[in-house]
Amino acid sequence: MKPRRAIAFLKSLLPNLLRVTTVELCVYMLCVGLPCEAQSPTEPFTWEKLGGGLEQTNFRINGDSIISSSIAIVRSDMRSHRIGVIRASEFGWKQATVQSLCKASGAVACINANFFDEQGKPLGLVISRGIIHQKIHKGGGLLTGVLFVTSKAIGVAHRDGFSTEGVVEAVQAGPRLVSKGSIVEGLRESSRSSNLSGICIDGQDRLSIFRVTSGVFGGSLHQLQNVLIQPQLGCVEALNFDGGGSSSMYISGEIQGHAGAVREENFPGTDEVPVAIGLFPLETAPPTLGATSTGTAQQTP
Repeated sequence: MKPRRAIAFLKSLLPNLLRVTTVELCVYMLCVGLPCEAQSPTEPFTWEKLGGGLEQTNFRINGDSIISSSIAIVRSDMRSHRIGVIRASEFGWKQATVQSLCKASGAVACINANFFDEQGKPLGLVISRGIIHQKIHKGGGLLTGVLFVTSKAIGVAHRDGFSTEGVVEAVQAGPRLVSKGSIVEGLRESSRSSNLSGICIDGQDRLSIFRVTSGVFGGSLHQLQNVLIQPQLGCVEALNFDGGGSSSMYISGEIQGHAGAVREENFPGTDEVPVAIGLFPLETAPPTLGATSTGTAQQTP
């Protein structure tokens, strides 16, 4: 197809023609391999205080255009909150929306976590309150990372070197996006039409959950990686969670000490999920039930 005809065809598919220029379409066609897209600047952004050591930001990636993806982030200094794994089965559900899981568990902010199969069973490791509900998945090139919580730290580890010793909360997903402050190279794009979810831990041990809402041409892992290492975010470790229709994030409207207008925010997906990650106020966090005297997580019968 000739360039002019290709541009005309692409324009005919877009619902808002006035906001899409020929230049934008040409840039996208040139950048479909991602190297130039990854170098595009992210617009400046500011953090809004939510109270209790929580803050939030929303901004567009690569400028204000419907071609651009947008990202919503909630960050915790982890002095007033802890991470908890929320399983739909705890509430008698096979799967549920992230909003429902967040409200039922008492968390103040939540993001979807594990990938899952056609029957709704989560894939990979799931540890909640010291109990191993599902073992680690060793094969394949996708589920390479584990988000884990011990009594002393939160971290992201490669599955091959991961131990459940002392772990009270954990989920397995992937791929890893950032490791030791550097982009993880060699990631393959499974789709350019998906929303994205994940977590980031920065150099001050603050934890962020994020949800990328894809633009016209979809979200990009490579683009996301470059955003996460920007100084304003400074991710040292970052892990991708299940995306596409599963990608969803929820922020409660009942955060204690909210500095601005108290409001509920929901970034829903189209699919219900079996597992989510939640930020819990320390005073309401669920107790650790499954750790043994040696600190090793117990396995469910």
